[in-house]
Amino acid sequence: MSAPITRREWAVAAALALVVLIVTGIPYLVGYATSAPERVFGGFVIDVEDMHSHLAKMQQGYRGEWQYRILFTPEPHAGAYLNTFYIALGHLAQLAQLDLVVAFHAARLVFGLIFLLTVYAFVSMFLSEPVERRLAYVLVCFSSGLGWLAVLLAGSFRVGGITPVDFWLIEMYGYFVVMTFPHICLVLALLLLTFGLALRYLETGRRRFVVGAALGGLVISLIHAFLILLVVLVPFATWLLEYLRGRASLRRLPGLFIMWLLPLPIVVYQYLAITNNPVLAGWQAQNLTLSPPPWHYALGYGLVLILALPGAAWALRQAGRWPLLLLWLLIVAPLLYAPSVFPLQRRMIEGVQVPLCVLAAVGVTRHVLPWVARSRSSHPANALGDDVVARHTRRRVGLVRTLLVALTLPSTLIVLLSATLVAAAGQADTAHRADEVVAVDWLATHSAPAAVVWASYAVGSYIPARSGRRVVLGHWTETVDLADKRSATSRFFGTADDDERRALLNRYGVDYVFYGPRERALGTFDPAGVGYLEPVFRAGDVTIYRVTLE
Repeated sequence: MSAPITRREWAVAAALALVVLIVTGIPYLVGYATSAPERVFGGFVIDVEDMHSHLAKMQQGYRGEWQYRILFTPEPHAGAYLNTFYIALGHLAQLAQLDLVVAFHAARLVFGLIFLLTVYAFVSMFLSEPVERRLAYVLVCFSSGLGWLAVLLAGSFRVGGITPVDFWLIEMYGYFVVMTFPHICLVLALLLLTFGLALRYLETGRRRFVVGAALGGLVISLIHAFLILLVVLVPFATWLLEYLRGRASLRRLPGLFIMWLLPLPIVVYQYLAITNNPVLAGWQAQNLTLSPPPWHYALGYGLVLILALPGAAWALRQAGRWPLLLLWLLIVAPLLYAPSVFPLQRRMIEGVQVPLCVLAAVGVTRHVLPWVARSRSSHPANALGDDVVARHTRRRVGLVRTLLVALTLPSTLIVLLSATLVAAAGQADTAHRADEVVAVDWLATHSAPAAVVWASYAVGSYIPARSGRRVVLGHWTETVDLADKRSATSRFFGTADDDERRALLNRYGVDYVFYGPRERALGTFDPAGVGYLEPVFRAGDVTIYRVTLE
């Protein structure tokens, strides 16, 4: 059993969590500080398309809906109870009368703090010494991989044809998740809580622990149903291993079934809702997040993975709680390369950094640092005295520990710095022309909620997020048949004749055409010269046309 967490430890953990929240918030603060009247910061600097997707879901909740519909594709379709986290967040924003971007970041801060404090509690279930706990916690909070070194040696940001995962696979790193997605912060906190409660159930047999774990799995299924694979497999494998070792009872097995059965109806409903809805099924078919080659994962965890190897060898000889960490890693590894029928391969990496960092802390404190302490001083002990030698040893051990942590930080610093520079520069996907913002706001107040707008891809990404209106295209997975709609958009604003344009407008049920600099750049089409488009709003270089087909 591990030692209880002291108040001082909680204070330090909370202080470090606040540092993470502040540091990861700097790019957003810079973006708002450098926003200009002619170019408005959109509130996001990384993975902007997916941020817009989440805002579009919040828009639906804000206007009182609970069933999710895709706003980035024009096809009419029935709603379903999916993506409830952001829809519920939209309801909360409406109750509090908050701007949706403000509500998003408030949720990011709240659930980021909950996630980090849950990490410390989880880490403390395995590590008794505060020094070990802090080391594992700091690694979860700030560490990344050796992608920076690979880039330095390769002289290019692409290594083996792929940008190192340090710079884009958000789910791999604690700071990156806190910087971006509140729903992942919550689901990871719940996953750690579920595993912790499952361990307590296996140890004590008390029903309240298994009920808590089952409820955790239930909420996880509402947010990331695919993680139910881990909720089911990891505790069961832990019990099975201990049972085979003669250290666990069959009487624990029914409790584990409760953990499986409670979330099952939610998972089945979501599966049927998607597969029986052609539009949702089309979205899911494009939602491919396949894994990069294995060496990219190894490079992405870098020194943490190296340090975790001796820690894993030590944990392998332990009983009780330790097998859960190893089994978590062993179960995830094949899922990352499951057959292509499982399109969410790399999403299974969520949370894996936590067991790796616990094992890395063990590797450092029980292997690396003892070796450093045993290494000979450059001066004989009898010449310096035992106290001096002891001080030299402590200093050397402290320096090595600090150096090891520092070597896990460069990629983290690169991401934070580049995000800050992108925000300051107001690049096209992070900031929006003032006239575009005004025009989108006009759509929000003067068009029907189900209206379909045709615009360029970039503007189409922004319209659902800010106005809640549907578009022809605007998202890499949520625009069904994306390639066809990209081609159609190029033709519509480019080389198509009037007959084809009319046919395309009818085909997609378009109500408004958004025409600004980004649409003008797609071709020579002039909407002002045709009779089936009526100008209804103009702001600067942007005009909105109503479709008037007979």
